[in-house]
Amino acid sequence: MVAPAKLNLCLTVTGRREDGYHLLESVVVFTLFGDKLTIRPADDQGGVDTVTIAGPFAADIADEPDNICLRAIRAYREAGGVIGTLSVMLDKHIPVGAGLGGGSSDAAAILRYLDRTADHRPDPARLAALALDLGADVPVCLGGMAQHMTGIGEQLRPLTPAPHGHVVLARPDASLSTMAVFREFASGVSTETRPGDVSPPTHEPQQIIQRGNDLTDAAIRLCPEIGDLMDRMARCTGARAVQMSGSGSACFALFDDANLASAGAAYLADQGYWAVATRF
Repeated sequence: MVAPAKLNLCLTVTGRREDGYHLLESVVVFTLFGDKLTIRPADDQGGVDTVTIAGPFAADIADEPDNICLRAIRAYREAGGVIGTLSVMLDKHIPVGAGLGGGSSDAAAILRYLDRTADHRPDPARLAALALDLGADVPVCLGGMAQHMTGIGEQLRPLTPAPHGHVVLARPDASLSTMAVFREFASGVSTETRPGDVSPPTHEPQQIIQRGNDLTDAAIRLCPEIGDLMDRMARCTGARAVQMSGSGSACFALFDDANLASAGAAYLADQGYWAVATRF
């Protein structure tokens, strides 16, 4: 199964809770590009769950003894799900620390698999709660569709019709900590709550992207290469809009068709960036 990359077409920070979590408003979509997971019952059903990691970005998470895939399986059992021992093969194509929701999407894919195959499933409310416990992006990834996201990521409304478009995803040779970006953002702005646009957003991708991403300036202060990348993406032939996704460091450019997107990805790759053309 594919765990798709997540894109925040726009992101507004609307406030901060007393516990430190930031309140957001964002339009989230998912691409055809993503990680690949193969999940099977383990040969030794009395043994332990295992996750084997391969792929271009395997080295970035291979040393994690308790990665989010294993935590998702354990949380599902703790919530009352009855499942056997599992063997997971993760083919890691989404860059780590890029704002593309790779780990969250992997966990969500595993939860969807478990909820289809479990001998006993937890009720939907418990499944939603454990998804949020795993990470703020896991609930929206669990839905796996275009959604208008508010709160800390738990308040979701599907977008119908869903926005669609051709994009190039690209990233400088740098990872960013979500916590570090939010800390940098908070250091330069008021923490008073300000309203987001809670009305149903437009379904036109370029108009959504033009709402911006409040975390961009903070991410560029931590990683100036993001600004350089966005400038190069804006110069790609046919690029209609450029945005950073989530807390970075990955960015994306919107194109009218697959040929223009492919040419943009090739140009950025020639400049030394990781880049891939896909659509959402």
